[in-house]
Amino acid sequence: MQELFITSPEAGSGDVMQLVPTVTWSGDYKQCARTLEFGLLSSATDKAIPTVSCPLGSAALFRDAGNALFEGFIFSRQKATSDSVIDLTAFDRGIYVKRNEGVYKFTNMTPEAITARVCADYGIEVGELAVTGVQISRNFIGVSLHKIIQTAYTLAAETTKEAYQIRFVGKKLSVIKKGVNTDTVIIKGGSNLMSCSTTESIEDMINQVVIYDSEDKPVGTQSDGSLIKLYGLLQSYLKQTKDEDATEKAKKLLEDNGVSQKITVENIGDVRCVTGNSVIVQEPYTGVHGLFYIDGDTHTWKNGQYYNKLVLNFKRIMDEQEAGSIPK
Repeated sequence: MQELFITSPEAGSGDVMQLVPTVTWSGDYKQCARTLEFGLLSSATDKAIPTVSCPLGSAALFRDAGNALFEGFIFSRQKATSDSVIDLTAFDRGIYVKRNEGVYKFTNMTPEAITARVCADYGIEVGELAVTGVQISRNFIGVSLHKIIQTAYTLAAETTKEAYQIRFVGKKLSVIKKGVNTDTVIIKGGSNLMSCSTTESIEDMINQVVIYDSEDKPVGTQSDGSLIKLYGLLQSYLKQTKDEDATEKAKKLLEDNGVSQKITVENIGDVRCVTGNSVIVQEPYTGVHGLFYIDGDTHTWKNGQYYNKLVLNFKRIMDEQEAGSIPK
């Protein structure tokens, strides 16, 4: 059973789920804030429909079977005379990580320590933070808190070879290793799988990287000859700073920008299917079979039905950011 509580200073708190025909809960690996969208029945003439106060800034709490899935605040509201539904959009506390900017100069601090410091300064509760042990020095001047945290973990990922995801669990900000979930959902044809489609593309392919030094002189090249032969030259430029060897960065560019494969599945709803987790898909017709990582998820409750739409990737990628600058 689903419950949706709206809390506002004017009307207090109440469960409005009986007035909500559809709820959509979604997230994406490039967004640190999850979204809750829902319609609220309203009528100026039908007295049988109660009037609910839901001003901007009201708190929204969505629960399924007693488990809190979303805690956030209403950021937009749309209402028209021709419609009997008020459309509302709420974001979890990740919106404040995304929208607030800060000024920091970090010297030899780990991403987990940087995240804890930023959260403490802005009154954000901290949950589980992935441990990297990698020391980072970086200046951030007028950079969003999201980019500060994500940049720190991106730099650490060059050493740890992990992929990291910011996620709010209730009021607490966590940073997890992507795909490291113990309760992996199995999505299987003839069982809980509703539909599956695959898309392959070379639109963003990079098969050669030329490395330049600080004076824009070429100092090295990394390439994939087999991909160049198949698809033609698709070259990228990479500049390395003084005393830096960008060879590993160039190799990673090649690795991350080969033939891309996106898989979209629709399945019977499961709240464990959220961005940052992994799932196992078994679908013989399209040949989709194996472990995949969730890059985007949409959960919909409508007319007593609950289903998911997931964007999957066979690669474990993260929202890589390179904000700020190296201290001089």
